Amino acid sequence: MARDEVHGGGEWSFTKCLFSPTRTVDNKRWPFWNKILDVRKGDLILHLRGNTHHAFFVGYSIASADGYETDLRPPDPGDWSFSQRFYRADLESFIPFQMPLKLDDVFVNCRRQLEDYLERNGDKGSKRKNLFYVHQSGRLQCFNGGYLSDLDSGLAKILLNEDIADRPDQSVIQNVTTSTRFIEVEARIGQKEFSDNVKKNYNDRCCFPDCSISDERFLIGSHIARWGDNEELRGNVSNGLCLCVFHDKAFEVGLFAIDATHRVFLNKKHADWSAYRAIAVFDGRPIKTGHVVPSQRALAEHWNRIKIRFT
Repeated sequence: MARDEVHGGGEWSFTKCLFSPTRTVDNKRWPFWNKILDVRKGDLILHLRGNTHHAFFVGYSIASADGYETDLRPPDPGDWSFSQRFYRADLESFIPFQMPLKLDDVFVNCRRQLEDYLERNGDKGSKRKNLFYVHQSGRLQCFNGGYLSDLDSGLAKILLNEDIADRPDQSVIQNVTTSTRFIEVEARIGQKEFSDNVKKNYNDRCCFPDCSISDERFLIGSHIARWGDNEELRGNVSNGLCLCVFHDKAFEVGLFAIDATHRVFLNKKHADWSAYRAIAVFDGRPIKTGHVVPSQRALAEHWNRIKIRFT
């Protein structure tokens, strides 16, 4: 939630990163700032920009790295110039919405859903979420200190897929734009949840034979059949493998496949690649399967995509 137009300047500007002080001016921690350290590479960041009645959801970015703490300073820290250290999360791939979504309209048109969500998730307790809005003075309004707040698929659906069918002042174009906007964001959120579930299924370790990588920073819970190749398998843990960054890339480009018995099958048409030689000794070795084993349908989709046939 960026209220100012400058927002750091240079490589600290809007769409380049999230940043905040590590402490308040009186040396206290603020939970909405601390959440920057919870950002993980690949997370979706939905941007709310502007003040009061001029606040709009303007687009979204993807986190290009995990959140971290630094003593580097933004060129123009604004009201945060008192701080000597900052939290920061780098961003990439900003996608602007064709038609920004006005926050006032969301608060009016989705009031009941947002109030219900707030009641379920905004109460005090261990599962309380840090939310960007509050119910105050009989209405919904922004929580001014809610710089970085929680966003799950349920809240995204309320914010971006508001029911506009009964509002005659909305055109068909806007209807399509709203639907597309939600589909884009929902897909990214769904992929993150899918990836986390896949890694958990494989006990947070690479499933390639003899690979010992278990550091989450080097693990990917990826699709076997890609997101766009088989809609029925989207989000299904059986359509996922937990691989380290090297083995994930090798699988993606078709250097190897997983056969019907869950063994590594080297794609010999890439035998001249140096990466092929690095894993050649594992041809025919079984992967480390999780509680949920890879789907035969998903594997077949991968075989078809990389153009190999089992006889």
